[in-house]
Amino acid sequence: LFMLGIFKITCGAGVFKDTKCSRVLLCENRERRRRSKIAECVKNVSVKCWKHLRGGFVFIEVKFRILMGFFQVFFSFQRTFQKGTVDTDTSLLEMITGLNPSRLADEFNIRCAYDYNHYDTLFLYTLVPIVFVIVVVGVYMLLSRVYNKYKESVRQETITTVFYLTFLVYPGVSQTILETYLCEEFPTADGNEVFKSALRADYRLSCEDSKQRVIALVYASIMLIVYPIGIVLLYVSFLKRYHELILKQDASDLKEKEKSKLKRVSFLISPYKTERYWFETYELFRKLMQTSLVAFLQDTVFPNLSPTIAMNISIVVTLLLVFINPYKKTGDFWFAFVSLVLLIPASQLSVLELSSKQITNGNYGIMGVEFGLMIVIVFVELWWQKKGKSTSGGEVKDLTRTESHTDEEFVGVVNDNLNTMEENMKLKKRNADVEDENSRYRDENMRLKERIKELESMVPEDEASRDAVEVAVV
Repeated sequence: LFMLGIFKITCGAGVFKDTKCSRVLLCENRERRRRSKIAECVKNVSVKCWKHLRGGFVFIEVKFRILMGFFQVFFSFQRTFQKGTVDTDTSLLEMITGLNPSRLADEFNIRCAYDYNHYDTLFLYTLVPIVFVIVVVGVYMLLSRVYNKYKESVRQETITTVFYLTFLVYPGVSQTILETYLCEEFPTADGNEVFKSALRADYRLSCEDSKQRVIALVYASIMLIVYPIGIVLLYVSFLKRYHELILKQDASDLKEKEKSKLKRVSFLISPYKTERYWFETYELFRKLMQTSLVAFLQDTVFPNLSPTIAMNISIVVTLLLVFINPYKKTGDFWFAFVSLVLLIPASQLSVLELSSKQITNGNYGIMGVEFGLMIVIVFVELWWQKKGKSTSGGEVKDLTRTESHTDEEFVGVVNDNLNTMEENMKLKKRNADVEDENSRYRDENMRLKERIKELESMVPEDEASRDAVEVAVV
């Protein structure tokens, strides 16, 4: 993610377009292009592949985000309800979907060299994103000065990269921060216990007063403001700042400067309908409830009822999704709907009287259904899009309004029809002017022909007189 973000920002700055080295590599030098047809071929193929890859990612971007959101909650359920009972080899997938450093360390057996604990994970999980944002902002400031004409493009890519980072780390880092406060009490048996209260996320750590514990609690309190609260405030501040532009984003009279500003918040608003532009912020609250709140209830108030509470939350958020219906594309809505439905059995696997192997197989089954459903929906949308393509431009759209049409969609159709009719009137007027011009030419041509005939009738018959007339005409 770090390298991809830097690459996107650098591309936005036009670095690969302006430097002499890149001009040679991209065959923009005429002499080299003349002498090397192979380089030209490579360039064409590379550009086409890049366009196809970029277009493909844009097509599945929303589904990718839905998939990431599903696995963030899914792996949180595993950490909360199946801790120590299931050996599911999904550390790398969990690290990718939540950028969890401890899962990356488990995948590459780093614990053999360094025995890290929950506090180490807390510091690493919270500091790495901050360092990442500082580096990204530093690259933005540098490139915006060197390539000033691409400053807006660099700003857009920088904001989008930061949004992607917050989207990936929010559920996992919030749960890790809150787990720092959750301890488990152990009854005293013979007085020889190491400690009576231990951190539930890591039983090797004591919750009794110590310098390490105090530092961890103070640090977690600061990060509680930065991440669970701060990221939500970041989203809200951007939506509030561009609120007026977002509401009129479908208007046909938007200026280029306004369109450029809207691209800064395209990550937050592009998947959703205009009137549901706030839904990404709701998604933060939804994932926070399904991860951190459930984990908190598991360890404090309702230790035996938390799977049932998690199931009820999953049902409620599924019903809310159906009621709100925020997505622009039908395929995105159904994929999000089924993803939330799959979280219901995922929260109940630990409650059922199943062996560890059966629970593991159940986890793999749910993951397989999620991946398979995404592939099916993508192919169905591609087939439907190919089937429904129409090349008959310039037609007036149907103005029959149904309950499924929103006010913005209906106004957009009306505006499109008005623009189309205005263009048609201009074309008709232009055709009428051309027809009038042609008519004047035809009349002039007829007058010239009659004049020629009149002159021909005046030409004398004898040769000497005709020569005299020709000389006079010349």
